Amino acid sequence: MAASASTPHTTDFPAEGRCSYYVEKKKRFCRMVVAAGKRFCGEHAGAAEEENARKRILCPLDPKHTVYEDQLAKHLKKCNSREKPKPDFFIQDINAGLKDETEIPEQLV
Repeated sequence: MAASASTPHTTDFPAEGRCSYYVEKKKRFCRMVVAAGKRFCGEHAGAAEEENARKRILCPLDPKHTVYEDQLAKHLKKCNSREKPKPDFFIQDINAGLKDETEIPEQLV
């Protein structure tokens, strides 16, 4: 078990090209990729002092992620959590059977 004490992943500093935000709950640095010239990923950009000019807000469609407030309209068009239009051939509950089996329409018999 002595080998498990010296793990190759340390929490002293983040990996190259990765987010510098320290996740206290997981006791490690965030492993998301950062943009060129940035220290934090998109989720932790609010922690950066140099990016205070832009405000991040929760996505109204899915509060599990955040977006820049000035890019909200663009994001809502492409967010994977948006309601997608149903195809023309889609009919709700087509294979669900009869709702009330005691009333069998004469056309089906």
